[in-house]
Parts: sequence; C-alpha cells; structure tokens
Amino acid sequence: MDQKVLKRLVESISKSVNSFKKSEIECLIRIFHNVVGRGDVKLANVGLDRNTFRVILHSIFGMTDDVLMNRVFFAFDKDNDNYINVKEWVKGLSVFLRGTFEEKLKFCFEVYYFNGDGYISRERIYDMLKNSLHQQSPGEETDEGIRELVDIALKKMVRINKL
Repeated sequence: MDQKVLKRLVESISKSVNSFKKSEIECLIRIFHNVVGRGDVKLANVGLDRNTFRVILHSIFGMTDDVLMNRVFFAFDKDNDNYINVKEWVKGLSVFLRGTFEEKLKFCFEVYYFNGDGYISRERIYDMLKNSLHQQSPGEETDEGIRELVDIALKKMVRINKL
C-alpha cells in the first residue's frame, strides 16, 4: 500500500471524522484494504459489497438478522452505489462505535426507516427488535419486554425532539 496515498486519505477523512485519532483512522483504512484485498487499486476506488459487509457484521458484531444487516449496509452506503467505500467505512464506524447519542439515534432512524413518510411506526420498531434479538425464552414475556423497550425508546426520542 502506497504510504503517500494512505497519509492523504487519513488526512482527508480526519477532517470529517472527529471520533477517531489519525492513527485509528489509518488502522481502519488498513483493515478495509485487507478485507477488500486489492493491492493494485487506489483505496478510494474500491468498496465492500453487501455480502462481504454482512459477513463482517455477523462475525464481528454478532448480527444475524438479514433485514437488519441489509439496512445497516444501506445506512453506511451514503452514495447508494451498492458498495461501501473507505470513507463510508470509517464514517459509518465512527457513528456505529463512538457516535454521540444523537448521531446513533439518526443512524437508527436510517436503519429502521422504510416507507418514505418521515416516521417509523411503533409496530415497525417492535418487529425489527423482535427479529434481531436472540430470544432465550420465547413467549409473551419476551414480547412484552420488547414492547416496553420500544415504549421507553420512543418516550426518550420524544423528549429529545422537544429540546
């Protein structure tokens, strides 16, 4: 990997990502480069496809729900080209791993938002949580716990929206 290209990329990304130090950004770029596995192309012109990204979400973050993993992919893929480029990778991870509460809230909205009306229904949140949580004891008790979690989250979002 060309050190000059790497340093320029670190400098460029560090201007818009404040939650990582430059050394951490460099590490994330190197990880991206290793996962993509193309030493002969400039880093800015390659990307992670959806399947590769899903493998990362599953193996590193333990995600198993197909719909949720696809939605996280689309939340990372800001230019909608069906690839996550290195800048989208670092910016997405900065929110995913170290984002402020507001940044994570916005990210969650992007993940759960489907129908174009500007709202996420209570039932949609419930369905997504139910599908993404590992249920150790299936039944009404778990369903009720998920409903309570959705109620708490929505109440907190309403308070933040009023600020």
